Amino acid sequence: MQSNKPIGQLLRELGFITAEQIEVALDVQNVSQKFFGEILVDLDFITANEIAEAMAIQNNLTFIDLDTLVPSNEALALVSENMAHTRLILPLKLENETLTIATQDANDLMTLDYLRKETRKQIKFVIADKNKIARYAQIYYHQLQNPIELEIRSLAKKAAAKTPVDIVRLVDLLLNNAIKDRATDIHLTPEGGATHVFYRIDGVMRHYYSIPIELHAQITARIKIISELDIAEQRKPQDGAFSYDYLNEKFDLRVSTLPSSFGENIVMRLLGKNSSLFSLSHLGFTPDNIQKIEHYFSKPYGVILITGPTGSGKTTTLYSALRKINPLQKNILTIEDPIEYRFSFVKQTQVNRKAGYMFDTALRSFMRQDPDVMLVGEIRDSETAELAVRASITGHLVLSTLHTNDAVGTIPRLEDLGIPHYLIGSALLAVIGQRLIRKLCPHCKKSRPVDIDELLEYGIDPALLSAYPTHQVFEAAGCPQCRNTGYSGRMAIIEIFEVDEHIESLISANVPTLDLLKAARKRGMYSMRDDGYIKVLQGLSTFSEIDRVVN
Repeated sequence: MQSNKPIGQLLRELGFITAEQIEVALDVQNVSQKFFGEILVDLDFITANEIAEAMAIQNNLTFIDLDTLVPSNEALALVSENMAHTRLILPLKLENETLTIATQDANDLMTLDYLRKETRKQIKFVIADKNKIARYAQIYYHQLQNPIELEIRSLAKKAAAKTPVDIVRLVDLLLNNAIKDRATDIHLTPEGGATHVFYRIDGVMRHYYSIPIELHAQITARIKIISELDIAEQRKPQDGAFSYDYLNEKFDLRVSTLPSSFGENIVMRLLGKNSSLFSLSHLGFTPDNIQKIEHYFSKPYGVILITGPTGSGKTTTLYSALRKINPLQKNILTIEDPIEYRFSFVKQTQVNRKAGYMFDTALRSFMRQDPDVMLVGEIRDSETAELAVRASITGHLVLSTLHTNDAVGTIPRLEDLGIPHYLIGSALLAVIGQRLIRKLCPHCKKSRPVDIDELLEYGIDPALLSAYPTHQVFEAAGCPQCRNTGYSGRMAIIEIFEVDEHIESLISANVPTLDLLKAARKRGMYSMRDDGYIKVLQGLSTFSEIDRVVN
């Protein structure tokens, strides 16, 4: 049954946009040929994912995030590549004579009729982000016709047989495979008689290929050339970067080399330039935590920090929360390294080391720009920390990230950076500690019964068991859609250290960190492990995954 509500009204009811943003978009529509939804996305008021979600609700269909699954070759083979591109659809799976198709136009009866006749299957439409449909249609149809894995293994066999190999092609294939499988890092590790290729996917290293060690020096040279590194220098570490195009999409890669006993170890980090923003709920935040974050991000002044190790999703969370601040009413300035997401009506600037434009110099300049909110990509040194704190106590909201193990560990870290206790207590509003855990694959996860005693043995707070009563938990299995890992995608587990008057007085009195933590727990603070257990009780992850990520 379809909803008759206009898409704008539905988006507003879902909390994705405000009445003011609708008015601005309608104003733009008067001077634009674009559709209303496209204008909302162009203005960064909403993401294409959120548009698709609303359209799924409007048409009473399932919403699918294409980042979390792999289409089957069987389904892809039933629909021509040309049809997929021209009608903006993506076949996902064939099950019991029903072909599931991702689309953003649920009312495309012409396509529906064509698919039924052409495939002789029942067609089930699901809704997805049209940008992701176009992107993954390109990637998976290309893979269907040109299997990357087979070509890499073929080149490795050639090399083992002492046949010359096209090194440029091999490096390109390794990069293409990483992009296709959504890796964040590529590791080329020489060990014994082979160079081992690892991809980090969903935060976990996975071994993919073994390539004859004889090719390692050539692979290293190729990567150094495109990264503008010194080919002759093999005795000390080097850092570089390059841009790479794959199927009309541009990626930035950061490269690090490290001398080892078998040759130079290479790590390449993939940074997609077309990263998409998410809502806090998509990142795995509970309604309670979303409410807290929205409360603090609406404050007129103070410091909010997001903490965690490298690769824990701090920047994504920071920017997703930033979307809760209305840039039509507040002057928002950012200093980033680099700019990862683009926002309309937000004045974004980027670190420029050659020009001497760094976090601290940016903060000084911001004070002359009539700011309401200042986002600092990362607090790395004493000067930046001091300027951020001073800015907050003179009436500005300052948002930033910091490397610490947990939220309460922010206090001694700021002390190390030279900030006095009384300033830390008066400036801090809240600290969000964060890690990323893998989500169970929804297509193959297996349930098992569980009783209260077993859950209590894990150390789960009885209050959590009351709030999330369950008689089952789920475990990882493995299927083609998750590449047999049992997991697909990641989500955040967090803890929020709230600095109220009592906690402020304890910080100012320089009490030990453990005492601060105890006081915060007494006042209702859940730990990252607690938040992880909530995800387990909700059937979203596993106990072993929580143990892997949290001490």
